[in-house]
Amino acid sequence: MDPWSTSIYFHAPVKSNVPIDYEVIRIKDGKTTAARMVRVNQDGRHRDTAMVLFGQPGEGPEHHFSRPPITSPEDLPPVERILDPSVVPPDADFDALGYPAEALVEIRVAGPDPARGDEAAQYRPAWMRVVPPIPSDALTSAMTLCYLCDITLGTTALEPHGGRAGTTNLQLGAIELALWFTGPASLNDWSLFSQETSFAGGGHGLSHGIFYDAANRVVAVAGQNALMRRAQ
Repeated sequence: MDPWSTSIYFHAPVKSNVPIDYEVIRIKDGKTTAARMVRVNQDGRHRDTAMVLFGQPGEGPEHHFSRPPITSPEDLPPVERILDPSVVPPDADFDALGYPAEALVEIRVAGPDPARGDEAAQYRPAWMRVVPPIPSDALTSAMTLCYLCDITLGTTALEPHGGRAGTTNLQLGAIELALWFTGPASLNDWSLFSQETSFAGGGHGLSHGIFYDAANRVVAVAGQNALMRRAQ
């Protein structure tokens, strides 16, 4: 069976350089679908909870959104720093924090589409590709897409408010992330993550996006609820 979807709930931050315990609970094993619940624990605390659905592909109606016309990644400048300085200072010891010494993902963000008028700031297209070679099987694709989507999707809800640079007085963090996987992808090639935000208020913001592979196929649909409240 292939991964079909996951819903992840973030209860507390997880340190990347401290061992993580994964507790997998078998919910269902059927002929066409299977479900698992995963509890993520670190330092004796429950940090995250995930529900994962697997399914057997079958025949049926097919349709998908067409990829929007976006400036090619070769014509856009690379994002030099994925981690914002307000999150991890430039002079931080990345090895001690558990971050890799080399960039694993390349990102290039296209500017707002003027044709969208006042809603242009709510739209954020980003090209992404993984630098180290990885397999393109369904399971590896799903795990990698979880990581790629979480890099930019939450902060998309900040775009109408000046982006991350214009909202440094906010406490930020992912609350929940949901993904629906629609097929494996070669993520070493440029893929487009077309993102937009539909709502922000009450201390949180909602963003959603569609991930297109190099062949313009929809390989994932994502939604995220992000904490966006003024720091105390």
